[in-house]
Amino acid sequence: MKRKLSFLLLYGSLVLFGGLGALLLIFGEKAPHASLAENRMLAGFPAFSWATVKDGSFMLGLEDYLSDAVPDREVFVAGADGIMDRLSLHREAETAADAEAELAAQLAAFAQENQTQDDQQEMAAFRATPSPVPTPAATPEPTPDNQSTDAAPEADPTPLPEKDLSGIPTCYFTMTQADGFVNKVYTFSPENIRRAVRMLNAYRAVLPEDGHVFFAQPPFPGLAFQLQDGTCTGWGGDLEDTINEYSNDGVYMVSVQKVLEQHLLDGEYLYFKTDHHWTPRAACYTLNAILAAHGIDPKPYDSYAFHVNRSFYGSASLGNPNIRNGMKPDTLEVLVPDTPVKGYRVFWDRSEVDAPLINNNFGNYMVFLGGTQGPWRRFETGVDMDRSCLLIGDSFSNCFVPFLVPYYGTVHSCDVRPGNFDEVNIRWSISEYIRENGIDDVYIVYSTANGVNTVHIMENLLRYL
Repeated sequence: MKRKLSFLLLYGSLVLFGGLGALLLIFGEKAPHASLAENRMLAGFPAFSWATVKDGSFMLGLEDYLSDAVPDREVFVAGADGIMDRLSLHREAETAADAEAELAAQLAAFAQENQTQDDQQEMAAFRATPSPVPTPAATPEPTPDNQSTDAAPEADPTPLPEKDLSGIPTCYFTMTQADGFVNKVYTFSPENIRRAVRMLNAYRAVLPEDGHVFFAQPPFPGLAFQLQDGTCTGWGGDLEDTINEYSNDGVYMVSVQKVLEQHLLDGEYLYFKTDHHWTPRAACYTLNAILAAHGIDPKPYDSYAFHVNRSFYGSASLGNPNIRNGMKPDTLEVLVPDTPVKGYRVFWDRSEVDAPLINNNFGNYMVFLGGTQGPWRRFETGVDMDRSCLLIGDSFSNCFVPFLVPYYGTVHSCDVRPGNFDEVNIRWSISEYIRENGIDDVYIVYSTANGVNTVHIMENLLRYL
């Protein structure tokens, strides 16, 4: 009798879930779409081909689609978050296990939204570029300051913070919905904030007396669109104020959401619809807010000259023709520098190859810097300025770099993410690079998916220093 009952329950469950799956396949949303509750892009129906069936990727994509297409999914997610909040088990938990789970969730969300053909092209271009044969001009004789070793460098000792960090609170990135409910999109634990503050203070310590460290953490487009379609009436948070309060003098974190909020509510075009990046206009607004806060009169965005591409399709539309056919192309504005900028890619053996600031061989986001290329980039701006800067960031920072040109004689860049800053080949530290190249200011621009909550990137920033 028990076996018969178990069989009936199992059979009934299979029929129920099979019917639910069939309904989802027929009536469910087929295109990827943003989830406000989970702060990520929900999976769309996978493109069918015999190749994807053979390698198993179609079934994996179908599983992700069926999981993400559950009706009223966000209601269940919000309810679960509420229960977790009441039990004091939400994402700010500071145990090692919870920290690892938080990191895994961040990386999974980032991978799902960003591991697209653009990123594959970016990494393919990076791996396919051969290391050139060193030339005497590009490879100086070793000196005590720049002597190379085969081992990864030891990071300089972290300077003791000048302020007591024990009182750092939990911080949030919030969005106010149309009904007035304030949704906590990101939670930043005191542990993660302390890690970021110590990292920023350490960078400030290796700069000249008048040097600065500027930090920006751009939100993803799925969040920005909520302000433009009426779903949300505003966004905010206290992370930036907290980091500025507890950081040493010379460190400043700009609130990107405060800079962009009203522009988005006014309907300005600050995030691409077919790509996962912000637009150059948004990057310029962010830099100009940093400069204005430090007494520099910035150059307005509309005063620059641009090449305009009105047929740009980006990462969100690639690999799925059904999505592309239903989307209008984006407009991509590519800055034309006022001066002739010379760009170079610098390798660990100190050899160099030409690498332009604007690479017009690409008709997509890779036009900026030709995509992310490690380990180092240097741009001689042609501007009569004594100061130089180093920008460290993910692909969001690529369209940020050109707007630094009017303010520095030399602009350098790197990215400490795996694959771009390969620790196996490291020959010198970031602090050594800063000293050798006379860096005055450091800009750190990582998207929210790679920012304060991404432990390994925050640790790499300090470790490689």
